[in-house]
Amino acid sequence: MSNQSENSIAEPTLSQIESSQSTRRAAWLRSLSLLLLIAVIGGLAAFSFSPRVSSLDSAKRNVIRANWKEARSEILNHLKQFPDDAEAHLLMAELIVKSNAIAPVESAKTASEHLQKIAGSDPLAAKARLQEARLSLLILEQPAKAERLLRESISLAPDSFEANFLMWKLLDLTGRHVVSDPYFWKCYELSPESERPERLHEWFLSEFYPEIANDSFYAAFQIDSIGKVPASINLLARFREQEPTASFVYAALARFYLDNGKLPSSLEILKEYPDLSKAMQDQFYVSVLFETLVEFGELEKARSCFDQFPEPRSGFTFCRCEGIFFQQVVGDSKAAATSFEKALATWPAKFDWGMMMKLAECYRVSGRNEESTELMARVKQITSTVLTTERTSRLRTELQDLSNPHAASEAASLYRELGLVQEANAWEIIRERFENSGISQGVRSIEK
Repeated sequence: MSNQSENSIAEPTLSQIESSQSTRRAAWLRSLSLLLLIAVIGGLAAFSFSPRVSSLDSAKRNVIRANWKEARSEILNHLKQFPDDAEAHLLMAELIVKSNAIAPVESAKTASEHLQKIAGSDPLAAKARLQEARLSLLILEQPAKAERLLRESISLAPDSFEANFLMWKLLDLTGRHVVSDPYFWKCYELSPESERPERLHEWFLSEFYPEIANDSFYAAFQIDSIGKVPASINLLARFREQEPTASFVYAALARFYLDNGKLPSSLEILKEYPDLSKAMQDQFYVSVLFETLVEFGELEKARSCFDQFPEPRSGFTFCRCEGIFFQQVVGDSKAAATSFEKALATWPAKFDWGMMMKLAECYRVSGRNEESTELMARVKQITSTVLTTERTSRLRTELQDLSNPHAASEAASLYRELGLVQEANAWEIIRERFENSGISQGVRSIEK
């Protein structure tokens, strides 16, 4: 998770970003690159069919052999007799997408219609919601719809690696890495021991190099950086175009401009959301709007915004905003310190030295000079010796070989120095396993 910003970043309009992608968009729609990505993370073809003998057996064989015309006819005949057969609807969705008979967007919409016919009480419902979520995110580019479907899928099948993995990545892609950790740790728990180093490596990239962590998604979406505006922001602009009711997309775009000192652009984007009352139910949107108003010096508007902060009123995002509210709106350093301390106990705060400096100032104003001095020393240590570009870059290079016990040891040390005990312990287990067994079997090296 990067805490750095470039105040010199050029300020293209979102319409410029969207129009610059139009020619790529046309080429992308003609390609199957997204389907290749789907195959990597689970695959539309990975349906789990029951071994029972049915009239679908011939259709299944024809799908495997890519005999699309015969398979389609057999499935349609089956559905005439059994219109609620979930297995048949799953198979038809697979056929529609894999046959490439129509454009990807139309195939995704048609396949989704079949998936939606599978009732939530059906044993295949979790699989159906997951498949529809993939189509919604990766082809229709509708992250809010995909998130709703993933949450439903996970509620039905909490131990689905594919659903938890895609939720983790969706949150990363939409600027909400700070709430992605439950899904990462579930993926880690569900991964075989031989794959856990790779999961930890992916998490390391998500925290320190988010653009690299998601580059396979950007490549599949045919999204590039434009000048100094990264691919992640250009993808958000496309998401906003395809799903203009996704409030968290507006918030993520506004956060980018806020972090880079472009306050007017941040506020303009937030105001463009079509339904403010709905947006105010989104904690991420409210947090960005609140901080933007504070930075503008619109303290009464910021007060009103904070008063509408949605539940849950806990966790890193809320406690951080509450601290800013007490410090900069109310002028109560003691109350602000209490809120910042709560935020500091959460894992995202371990990277947020800006918030640590706010807390140190609260300590100073409250007469807690020794604590203020200690915290400022901690910030200096993090920024000058712990979390340096040289150190993380070197570690990133070493972690390209996931069978390297020294790299695992270095990763454990970094996380421990940051106070992230869970990550440190996980890397330490990897190191011990490597040292006890030599070069681990089944752990591949990551190519540059």
